Amino acid sequence: MVTPRLLAREDGVDIDFARLRAARRDRLLGAMASHELDALVLGRPANVRYASGARQLWTAGIRPFSPACVVVAATGQVHLLSVWDEGVPDEIPHQNLFGLTWNPAGLVRSLVAIPGVTAGARVGVDALSPAFAELLPWTLADAGAVVHEARSAKAGDEIACIATATAVAEAGLAAMVDALSGTVTERELLAVLAERVARLGVPILAGEGVACATPRQGPVRPSQLLSDQAIEPGQLVVLNPGVLYAGYEGGLGRTWPAGAGPDLTGPLESLARRCRAALEALVEQCRAGHTGADLHRAWKASGEAPPPTSVALAHGIGLGAEPPLVGTGYGSGARLLAGMVLAVQSWVTAEGVGGYFERDLVVVQDGPPQRLTGHPL
Repeated sequence: MVTPRLLAREDGVDIDFARLRAARRDRLLGAMASHELDALVLGRPANVRYASGARQLWTAGIRPFSPACVVVAATGQVHLLSVWDEGVPDEIPHQNLFGLTWNPAGLVRSLVAIPGVTAGARVGVDALSPAFAELLPWTLADAGAVVHEARSAKAGDEIACIATATAVAEAGLAAMVDALSGTVTERELLAVLAERVARLGVPILAGEGVACATPRQGPVRPSQLLSDQAIEPGQLVVLNPGVLYAGYEGGLGRTWPAGAGPDLTGPLESLARRCRAALEALVEQCRAGHTGADLHRAWKASGEAPPPTSVALAHGIGLGAEPPLVGTGYGSGARLLAGMVLAVQSWVTAEGVGGYFERDLVVVQDGPPQRLTGHPL
């Protein structure tokens, strides 16, 4: 079993969460200034979490746009749509909370009353519905570039959160590998992961694509749908656990033969080496100033076939999945910045053997990237 590294704690012993929230606000206000925005009106959960640090209730399904968080440039204050103080950080006073109402006009009156957001102000929004577009009395702009600018480079405390989540995911991976020694289904592997991670006090990601027994013949593509059929001995199984810690995502991907140990021989060993060589070539390109085109060239130079469009070569990680997104036919112009955290992925196949997948998390730096994934390849 893999023993998870020491978990950071929200009492600030290992990670200073007040410092983390202050750093995020400063970056957000700086990005607002560079884009000449007087305020931000945010509705996407990850952006609300980034700006406020408030803990939000978990919900399933699609939610309509709602102005859940307002960041004001003139005052530096954050205002939240909330009916109570539970989960709201101390730096957001009670008077900065505005109540929930089913009447959109009443909600707009609460927004207009926020100090520092005058009529005619230039306000960025991260989503919008037709009704709110008509009701909001401001000049509206797309906040996507502003939020991306603020969230791209991670502070040290943010990287520590991602590393903590990744360590828990590694423990979940070890539990799934242990389960592969017996008869098990893909859905049961999800249950094994959920139990192990829950015992460590954090949630898994919403989604089922954490285990995939790859077919040996025909088109071999990773599936996001879990099967209830028993995995055959020797079948290659992609294990791709992801968890959240303090809102930050961490995880890794490895491939394991069912009912076998870590020592691979023959065709399996060849496939594993190909996958890892391609992964290392991609990781080497994760340096500040490089672009998605560099990742494309590295993959092409590996000699491997282009992975399916559903398998990105790399994508950003933070409060969930983030830009940039680089894969087959897309993302060549994406620029890598120092401090970005990327999930770098390699997928190769062989007829009669199956598919092999590896995923590592790395921090983009001016020099060689820093690996956050500790589990050996």
